[in-house]
Amino acid sequence: MTPRRLRQFLALIEQAHFGRAAKALGVSQPALSKSIQLLESELGVTLFDRRSDGVVLTAFGQLLREKSQRLLVAEEDLRRDITLLAGGDIGALKVALGPYPSVTSGYASIARLHARHPQIKVTAHVAGWREVAHQVATGAVDLGVAEISTLQGREEFTCELLGEHVGRLFCRPGHPLLSQKRSPTLAQTLDYPWVASRIPLRLATHLLPATLGCAGAYDPLTGDFVPAIEIDVPMQIVKFVENSNALALGNLSTFEQEISAGAIVPLPAHDPALRTRYGFIYLKERSLPPAVELYMREVRAVEAEICQRERILARMGSE
Repeated sequence: MTPRRLRQFLALIEQAHFGRAAKALGVSQPALSKSIQLLESELGVTLFDRRSDGVVLTAFGQLLREKSQRLLVAEEDLRRDITLLAGGDIGALKVALGPYPSVTSGYASIARLHARHPQIKVTAHVAGWREVAHQVATGAVDLGVAEISTLQGREEFTCELLGEHVGRLFCRPGHPLLSQKRSPTLAQTLDYPWVASRIPLRLATHLLPATLGCAGAYDPLTGDFVPAIEIDVPMQIVKFVENSNALALGNLSTFEQEISAGAIVPLPAHDPALRTRYGFIYLKERSLPPAVELYMREVRAVEAEICQRERILARMGSE
């Protein structure tokens, strides 16, 4: 069962006729017929019902169609990887990053990878988690790094958790909520607009009440929480919060530099914090290029450092 024979099999499915399929493949009809007969003999089943007006797939043929497409993709991936490694090349990195992973581990890992492999070609996009998943699903990128809570269970994806990060609300120094004697409650924060990227339904319902006040609203189609100011670039979120009473949703590592500079401060809220779960997203049936495998190794190392730093920052904030 060679790749060539599988491609002939798929061409016959598409054309539904030996003559048309042979013409499309640039082979003679007897040669194509013989090739399909050999494939059927090898498998011990009939793949097509032959009729006067063409061919129709049998149940065995339908099963082989599903499997053969995956086998051919795997064969192409294998040839690509062998060619790259034989030439001393690790290939290209095509990755889509969620807003927060881009700031924490995404771009830092790209920089580390490029320092070790200066010849690597990198294409990186930052987008919301839904768009990241779409780019992976369509093959626009080989890898996504984004919130995976809503994607786990999707048959086409492999999702690898990188770690959980505690979400916090942040505000500008001098914000009215900081003047209270007691730590503000979650209900009080809803009196102010929130600025962040959207939160998946599965996470939002654990954190937020049905009535959201000024903080934002639920998307009627997806159920996602959509902040009053929806921004997918963390640095722009900080600029907005610095100059308004809006509250930023993020984690300590995302805004570490801004906190150290005194531009924003974490709110000392008593309510349970949101735990974001982001990780790798890639297609199950595709093997990953060497560049992607190396990048994932760098991300895991950076994430381990971030988790350690977040624990230190959390202890410092509680002292």
